[in-house]
Amino acid sequence: MTHTLFELDVRLREIEPSIWRTVEVPGAWSLEDVHLALQVAMGWTNSHLHQFKIGDRLYSMVDLDDSGDLEIEDEREYRLQDLVQNGGSFDYEYDFGDGWEHDVTVKKVTTVAKPPRPRCVAGARACPPEDCGGSGGYENLLEALADPEHEELDSLVTWSNDFKPERFVLPNNGLDLREEIAKLRALADGDDPLEEHDVDPDDGPILDLPKPLVEAVLALDPMQRAALAALIAGSLANEIVEVRHASGQLAGAMKERDKKKTRRHRKRARS
Repeated sequence: MTHTLFELDVRLREIEPSIWRTVEVPGAWSLEDVHLALQVAMGWTNSHLHQFKIGDRLYSMVDLDDSGDLEIEDEREYRLQDLVQNGGSFDYEYDFGDGWEHDVTVKKVTTVAKPPRPRCVAGARACPPEDCGGSGGYENLLEALADPEHEELDSLVTWSNDFKPERFVLPNNGLDLREEIAKLRALADGDDPLEEHDVDPDDGPILDLPKPLVEAVLALDPMQRAALAALIAGSLANEIVEVRHASGQLAGAMKERDKKKTRRHRKRARS
């Protein structure tokens, strides 16, 4: 039995110099599988919604079409090799708020004897930080990080976890994506840390949180929990920035006070 291996060229739109990856995936994979491979290869965290546009049709999570106004196909029901061929291309969008659009081109299709493993075999530049505001916000972030005199430099370095835009390293034989894909899939399927450690909300409050709040969060679907986690993380980051800013102002005021005291003491000593 033979298998098809698709080599995909993936590039973020509206970014220069280009942020790109070369990704190998089995042709028999569903679009859901391809989505997870792209998330890992690019460096995203699967914290937002996504969709594929192939030809004039959209493919995504089936529950995205709750309103009935959009015609969206179930990405789990379609295989990559049945939708595009060698030389073909399609669009992949992640995070409808920031609007990260990727151009994906099939660079090569080969036949192999063994089931192929998903790999990232080449690429350049780091994936932008999640929730940085799309391509425009990303460019503003780069300008701020490159300016030693920028008034928000320290807070942005903290928020972005010391983001280095040119940082991208691969093993010599490429990056095997299977382990990280499995982790994202487990989260999407609802295999939460709470379940892994057999924590029962009925046993008592978690971190002293109100029981109704815990139950409400656990009732959310996996993607909603991921979005909530990203929102909370962003809120905490903003609070940290505000605390750092206030601390800096306080430290500056205390330093200026000490300078004034020193000048007064010197004047008294001269007199």
